Amino acid sequence: MTRKIAPIIILAGFFLLQPATSPVYGQQPPNFDPTSSGRINLYDVNGHPIVNPGVETNGSPLFLPKWKLGWLRLADNQFFSGVELELDLERQKVYYKRPDGSEIQVEQGQVKALAILDTIAGSIVVYQFVCGFQPIDNQTETSFYLMLDSGRMTFLESMRKRFYQEKDEFGGNDTKEYRIYTDFYVFCRGKIFRVKKDIKFFQELTSDKHDQMDDYLKKNKVSFKSDEDVRKFIHYYNGLP
Repeated sequence: MTRKIAPIIILAGFFLLQPATSPVYGQQPPNFDPTSSGRINLYDVNGHPIVNPGVETNGSPLFLPKWKLGWLRLADNQFFSGVELELDLERQKVYYKRPDGSEIQVEQGQVKALAILDTIAGSIVVYQFVCGFQPIDNQTETSFYLMLDSGRMTFLESMRKRFYQEKDEFGGNDTKEYRIYTDFYVFCRGKIFRVKKDIKFFQELTSDKHDQMDDYLKKNKVSFKSDEDVRKFIHYYNGLP
């Protein structure tokens, strides 16, 4: 992806972005509150969009192939809605588009949360990304995670794209493509953990609600090898009083 990039600092964001309390592009920005009823559904791990292929390289480093409306929350808690965004999963960087059409790169560490609005099969979905967790595995404090559920325990998906090139020694054509790598984590009791897909791991993390979670396991067939079953298990735990 070729673009002219102008890095900014947080203070510059005040002048380059319009605050959420002001109209964006001359119109009232849409409501991006994922807790609002009826209109917005959280989109989970299943069925991530496939990016459009490039001319010479298959795939893209971007989470979504086109600019999408969304919101940004900066490290100093400034909030901006109705902004056109792109998220680069290779460089773990955020880009936004100014009203004049120029594309701006927000430096790592300056965004602590963002959401990208999309439409799939006629339904409005929100992808919410967060960062700021302790370094773990290949992730740093500035690495973004897709938030799949939150509450007592936050269910997170790490998505990283890497450029891959393989030389064909016989045909003479090189394979060039971006490949996505995913891992799952939970943030609980002030610490981030890589998910272990076994019952003991989750029983230990939910031990404060042992009786209720044990009853849930008895009533529901749960495979901790299934990402969706794990999400449902965590969602139930987060909903307990």
